[in-house]
Amino acid sequence: MKKKLGIGIIGLGVISDIHIEALQRIEEARVAAVCTRDPHKAAETAGILGCSWYTDYRKLADDPGVEAVILCTPSGSRLPMVEYIAAAGKHIISEKPLEVTPERIDRMLEVCRQNNVYIASIFHKRYHPVYKWIKESIDSGMFGDLVTTDVLMKWYRPPEYYSESKWRGTMELDGGGALMNQCVHFIDMAQWFNGGMKTVYARTAKKLHKGIEAEDTAVAAVEYNSGAFGVIEATTSAYPGFSTIITVNGTRGGVICENEEIREARVMGITSEKLDYPGKGNYGEHGGDARNNVKKDISLHLSQLSEIVKSLIGGKQPPVSGEEARKAVEIITSMYKSASEGRAVEIGRLQR
Repeated sequence: MKKKLGIGIIGLGVISDIHIEALQRIEEARVAAVCTRDPHKAAETAGILGCSWYTDYRKLADDPGVEAVILCTPSGSRLPMVEYIAAAGKHIISEKPLEVTPERIDRMLEVCRQNNVYIASIFHKRYHPVYKWIKESIDSGMFGDLVTTDVLMKWYRPPEYYSESKWRGTMELDGGGALMNQCVHFIDMAQWFNGGMKTVYARTAKKLHKGIEAEDTAVAAVEYNSGAFGVIEATTSAYPGFSTIITVNGTRGGVICENEEIREARVMGITSEKLDYPGKGNYGEHGGDARNNVKKDISLHLSQLSEIVKSLIGGKQPPVSGEEARKAVEIITSMYKSASEGRAVEIGRLQR
């Protein structure tokens, strides 16, 4: 019988259900253990999956049947977990964002290097056919030199989304608000398309959710490494929640993407009828839609987790690497610094 990679899951909130369902569809993987502080939830989940359960992440990391660990815990809680898990010789897969500051991520990367284990982060939107087509079109030169890349995310979260959670909207555990939690995937898309980001100038505010620590609304003017300019708008205060729009424009063409469907694409010398791009599919808004945070489809998580499992079995760095995942966090924390200091901020070393 083919050996299956034993995977442990720490944190059994909403996102863990997506990981569990995806792993059950991957022939080379099995859920070996689960961990949460609630013993009833841990035992119930383990009973369904037929695996071990723990209330202490250290015991899960020490389980000899666990070869890799998925972190589904609040973002700002992950550094000490990674330090222990890496020392135990287990590979690490983390939900986005990897942690809440570049400095904390750097410590994670170093401890993984010291213990010869891999660390990867879930940026499943990179696996969407539409975004893959846009990236390939940019890299092939089809759009010419990039001129602008914009992200408009006008979402809504009701007050209880924050009030009923101890960590959402906090700087310590969530790392921020609309930018770090909701818009991180779209910021990653924009920087991925453009080979990184060079400078940001941002403003942030609390427009609706006055009781949270972090922002619920942000706007940033940015310059990318490609030379393109852009605008990033992110909010969780726009009732009742509207479409997410990403636009990419170059000297030879461009694209308008709304809710992960291409609304318009034009390229010099190619008629619209002959322009081949992914049509409307059953993908939806994988990052939680504009009005709630419940994911309804696992296909993109399944795609990335399948590649991660195959890479780990093959002894290779899985996608998306910790170094690559660091970029979005560095961009967002630079936006916070810009908003705080009222000036443009240059992005650091890994954006070059």
